[in-house]
Amino acid sequence: MGLHPRITGWHAMPQAQLEGDVFLGKQRYTSTESGSINGVTNIETRWRGLLPLFGSTSPQVGFSSGVAVHTLWNDLRGRSSTGAGGYERSAVQLWLPVRWASGDVWELDAGLLMYGRHSSKLSEASKGYDDIVNTQHRGQYAQVSMKVPSSNGDGSLKPFVRYTHLADSNEAVMGGKYWVEPESQRWQIGAVWEFNTP
Repeated sequence: MGLHPRITGWHAMPQAQLEGDVFLGKQRYTSTESGSINGVTNIETRWRGLLPLFGSTSPQVGFSSGVAVHTLWNDLRGRSSTGAGGYERSAVQLWLPVRWASGDVWELDAGLLMYGRHSSKLSEASKGYDDIVNTQHRGQYAQVSMKVPSSNGDGSLKPFVRYTHLADSNEAVMGGKYWVEPESQRWQIGAVWEFNTP
Protein backbone atom coordinates (compact mmCIF):
# COMPACT_ATOMS: atom_id res chain seq x y z
CA MET A 1 0.00 0.00 0.00
CA GLY A 2 1.17 3.51 -0.54
CA LEU A 3 0.57 7.20 -1.18
CA HIS A 4 0.76 8.99 -4.54
CA PRO A 5 0.76 12.83 -4.36
CA ARG A 6 0.78 14.82 -7.61
CA ILE A 7 0.96 18.62 -7.98
CA THR A 8 0.14 20.41 -11.24
CA GLY A 9 -0.60 24.06 -12.00
CA TRP A 10 1.97 25.27 -9.47
CA HIS A 11 2.06 29.08 -9.86
CA ALA A 12 5.88 29.27 -9.71
CA MET A 13 6.27 26.66 -12.49
CA PRO A 14 2.87 26.26 -14.20
CA GLN A 15 4.15 23.75 -16.77
CA ALA A 16 5.81 21.48 -14.18
CA GLN A 17 4.41 18.31 -12.72
CA LEU A 18 5.72 17.24 -9.32
CA GLU A 19 4.79 13.82 -8.03
CA GLY A 20 5.89 11.02 -5.79
CA ASP A 21 5.14 7.50 -4.61
CA VAL A 22 5.66 6.10 -1.12
CA PHE A 23 5.18 2.33 -0.77
CA LEU A 24 5.17 0.12 2.31
CA GLY A 25 4.92 -3.62 1.85
CA LYS A 26 6.11 -7.13 2.61
CA GLN A 27 8.00 -9.21 0.11
CA ARG A 28 9.72 -12.55 -0.34
CA TYR A 29 13.48 -12.30 -0.80
CA THR A 30 15.19 -15.12 -2.72
CA SER A 31 18.91 -15.59 -3.39
CA THR A 32 20.65 -18.58 -4.97
CA GLU A 33 23.48 -18.23 -2.44
CA SER A 34 21.91 -17.14 0.85
CA GLY A 35 18.43 -18.68 0.61
CA SER A 36 15.05 -17.02 1.06
CA ILE A 37 13.19 -15.01 3.72
CA ASN A 38 9.45 -14.35 3.88
CA GLY A 39 7.79 -11.19 5.17
CA VAL A 40 10.66 -8.80 4.45
CA THR A 41 9.63 -5.20 5.19
CA ASN A 42 10.12 -3.02 2.14
CA ILE A 43 9.86 0.80 2.01
CA GLU A 44 10.23 2.38 -1.41
CA THR A 45 9.89 6.00 -2.51
CA ARG A 46 9.98 7.64 -5.93
CA TRP A 47 10.06 11.41 -6.49
CA ARG A 48 9.77 13.03 -9.93
CA GLY A 49 9.82 16.50 -11.43
CA LEU A 50 8.68 16.62 -15.07
CA LEU A 51 8.50 19.36 -17.69
CA PRO A 52 6.91 19.15 -21.18
CA LEU A 53 9.11 18.44 -24.20
CA PHE A 54 8.73 19.50 -27.85
CA GLY A 55 6.77 22.67 -27.13
CA SER A 56 3.85 21.05 -25.32
CA THR A 57 2.15 23.29 -22.79
CA SER A 58 1.18 20.54 -20.35
CA PRO A 59 3.02 17.51 -18.90
CA GLN A 60 -0.33 15.67 -19.00
CA VAL A 61 -0.26 15.48 -22.80
CA GLY A 62 2.59 14.29 -25.02
CA PHE A 63 6.20 13.81 -23.91
CA SER A 64 7.78 15.12 -20.72
CA SER A 65 11.06 14.53 -18.91
CA GLY A 66 13.03 15.76 -15.92
CA VAL A 67 14.70 14.12 -12.95
CA ALA A 68 13.71 11.37 -10.51
CA VAL A 69 15.09 10.19 -7.17
CA HIS A 70 14.25 6.72 -5.86
CA THR A 71 15.02 5.27 -2.42
CA LEU A 72 14.72 1.73 -1.14
CA TRP A 73 15.03 0.11 2.29
CA ASN A 74 14.80 -3.62 3.05
CA ASP A 75 14.84 -5.20 6.52
CA LEU A 76 16.42 -8.61 5.92
CA ARG A 77 17.46 -9.12 9.53
CA GLY A 78 16.81 -12.63 10.79
CA ARG A 79 17.68 -16.07 9.41
CA SER A 80 17.13 -17.26 5.87
CA SER A 81 16.09 -20.75 4.77
CA THR A 82 19.77 -21.77 4.68
CA GLY A 83 20.46 -20.38 8.18
CA ALA A 84 22.40 -17.39 6.86
CA GLY A 85 22.14 -14.15 8.84
CA GLY A 86 20.30 -11.20 7.38
CA TYR A 87 20.92 -7.45 7.41
CA GLU A 88 19.49 -4.07 6.40
CA ARG A 89 19.89 -2.82 2.84
CA SER A 90 19.24 0.67 1.50
CA ALA A 91 19.69 2.48 -1.79
CA VAL A 92 19.42 5.96 -3.29
CA GLN A 93 19.20 6.27 -7.08
CA LEU A 94 19.15 9.16 -9.56
CA TRP A 95 17.13 8.47 -12.72
CA LEU A 96 16.40 10.22 -16.02
CA PRO A 97 12.63 9.71 -16.54
CA VAL A 98 10.63 10.10 -19.75
CA ARG A 99 6.83 9.98 -19.96
CA TRP A 100 4.29 9.93 -22.76
CA ALA A 101 0.71 10.74 -21.75
CA SER A 102 -2.41 10.64 -23.90
CA GLY A 103 -4.12 13.15 -21.63
CA ASP A 104 -7.16 10.99 -20.97
CA VAL A 105 -6.29 7.33 -20.55
CA TRP A 106 -2.73 6.13 -21.08
CA GLU A 107 0.64 6.93 -19.51
CA LEU A 108 3.87 5.24 -20.58
CA ASP A 109 6.89 5.80 -18.32
CA ALA A 110 10.50 4.79 -18.82
CA GLY A 111 13.78 5.70 -17.16
CA LEU A 112 17.54 5.24 -17.29
CA LEU A 113 19.65 4.99 -14.15
CA MET A 114 22.24 7.76 -13.89
CA TYR A 115 23.77 6.83 -10.53
CA GLY A 116 22.91 4.56 -7.62
CA ARG A 117 24.42 4.11 -4.16
CA HIS A 118 23.62 0.83 -2.42
CA SER A 119 24.49 0.22 1.26
CA SER A 120 24.54 -3.20 2.92
CA LYS A 121 24.96 -3.47 6.70
CA LEU A 122 26.74 -6.81 6.58
CA SER A 123 28.02 -6.30 10.13
CA GLU A 124 24.46 -7.18 11.25
CA ALA A 125 24.79 -10.61 9.63
CA SER A 126 28.17 -11.48 11.11
CA LYS A 127 30.65 -9.79 13.45
CA GLY A 128 33.41 -10.71 11.02
CA TYR A 129 31.92 -8.53 8.28
CA ASP A 130 32.10 -4.80 7.63
CA ASP A 131 29.38 -2.65 6.11
CA ILE A 132 29.90 -2.03 2.39
CA VAL A 133 28.73 0.47 -0.22
CA ASN A 134 28.35 -0.36 -3.92
CA THR A 135 27.66 2.03 -6.78
CA GLN A 136 25.34 1.27 -9.67
CA HIS A 137 25.41 2.87 -13.11
CA ARG A 138 23.19 0.72 -15.35
CA GLY A 139 19.46 0.18 -15.00
CA GLN A 140 16.12 0.74 -16.68
CA TYR A 141 12.45 0.80 -15.79
CA ALA A 142 9.24 0.81 -17.80
CA GLN A 143 5.66 1.29 -16.64
CA VAL A 144 2.30 1.38 -18.39
CA SER A 145 -0.82 2.68 -16.68
CA MET A 146 -4.42 3.25 -17.74
CA LYS A 147 -6.83 5.75 -16.16
CA VAL A 148 -10.39 4.62 -15.54
CA PRO A 149 -12.62 7.57 -14.45
CA SER A 150 -15.06 7.08 -11.59
CA SER A 151 -18.78 7.16 -12.34
CA ASN A 152 -19.29 10.48 -10.52
CA GLY A 153 -16.24 12.14 -12.12
CA ASP A 154 -14.54 13.00 -8.82
CA GLY A 155 -11.52 10.78 -9.40
CA SER A 156 -10.15 7.77 -11.22
CA LEU A 157 -8.58 4.36 -10.75
CA LYS A 158 -5.23 3.86 -12.46
CA PRO A 159 -3.99 0.24 -12.69
CA PHE A 160 -0.31 -0.12 -13.63
CA VAL A 161 2.35 -2.69 -14.48
CA ARG A 162 6.00 -1.82 -13.82
CA TYR A 163 9.29 -3.57 -14.62
CA THR A 164 12.64 -2.50 -13.13
CA HIS A 165 16.06 -3.92 -14.02
CA LEU A 166 19.35 -3.13 -12.29
CA ALA A 167 22.65 -4.47 -13.60
CA ASP A 168 25.55 -5.67 -11.45
CA SER A 169 27.14 -2.95 -9.34
CA ASN A 170 30.83 -2.19 -9.03
CA GLU A 171 33.02 -4.39 -6.80
CA ALA A 172 33.59 -3.40 -3.17
CA VAL A 173 36.47 -4.95 -1.24
CA MET A 174 35.83 -6.35 2.23
CA GLY A 175 37.71 -9.08 4.07
CA GLY A 176 39.96 -9.73 1.10
CA LYS A 177 36.98 -10.52 -1.13
CA TYR A 178 35.12 -8.63 -3.82
CA TRP A 179 31.44 -7.96 -3.11
CA VAL A 180 28.90 -7.09 -5.80
CA GLU A 181 25.28 -6.05 -5.52
CA PRO A 182 23.98 -8.52 -8.10
CA GLU A 183 21.69 -7.92 -11.03
CA SER A 184 18.04 -7.70 -10.01
CA GLN A 185 14.68 -7.70 -11.75
CA ARG A 186 11.39 -6.61 -10.21
CA TRP A 187 7.80 -6.75 -11.44
CA GLN A 188 5.16 -4.64 -9.71
CA ILE A 189 1.42 -4.69 -10.38
CA GLY A 190 -0.95 -2.35 -8.62
CA ALA A 191 -3.51 0.43 -8.88
CA VAL A 192 -3.59 4.07 -7.83
CA TRP A 193 -6.81 5.75 -6.76
CA GLU A 194 -6.60 9.42 -7.77
CA PHE A 195 -8.91 12.21 -6.66
CA ASN A 196 -8.71 15.95 -7.23
CA THR A 197 -8.44 18.54 -4.46
CA PRO A 198 -9.72 22.13 -4.79
